[in-house]
Amino acid sequence: MLKNYMDRYRYRCRHLKLAPFHFLSQLDLTRLWDRALRRAGLPIAFSQGFNPRPILSFGPATVTGVISWAEYLDMTFYESIEPERLKNLLNCQVPEGMKIVEVKSVPPDCPSIMKSLMSIQYAFIFKDDGRIGNEQVSLSLEDIEEIERKKLGNREYMVLFLFKEKNILLNPYQSLELMPKESGFNRENLLEIIKQSYYWS
Repeated sequence: MLKNYMDRYRYRCRHLKLAPFHFLSQLDLTRLWDRALRRAGLPIAFSQGFNPRPILSFGPATVTGVISWAEYLDMTFYESIEPERLKNLLNCQVPEGMKIVEVKSVPPDCPSIMKSLMSIQYAFIFKDDGRIGNEQVSLSLEDIEEIERKKLGNREYMVLFLFKEKNILLNPYQSLELMPKESGFNRENLLEIIKQSYYWS
């Protein structure tokens, strides 16, 4: 049966990016999914021109060294595929730390990931130097909001921040340079940053 190359079926995938894969660049990530799609034998749609490439659309690149529970990419196919089957086929081709955890079918005319994105939630894990308490600090940072902090074991704190609008693409490491010193939120005390979730329009 011949494929109808005019048909397009689009899927939005959420996958992990755990250690040691959090050191992959965006180019490495593109190559990884390109190879996984080819090995899985999926009917991926290709761009036009002399050097056709799989039609993949990624969310904002995660800063190298940041662990992510919420990496998003859109894939476009010539044939309809049941989302759970698509997830299983691709997960057979990628390492455990890059597994797809969710697949949704989206209309071909659905706004891109970047256009739909309203904010990103990060978890910062800090070593407590005695300055971090239970009271929220006024950060005076436009479009960065502290939404929760939790005391962890071994003198550690987890602080959740929402990066919105003007600062939605700000490097989370750079944000530490803008926080008041008395807050204890600094690079010296930082143990880890985790991208946890996206919020959509």
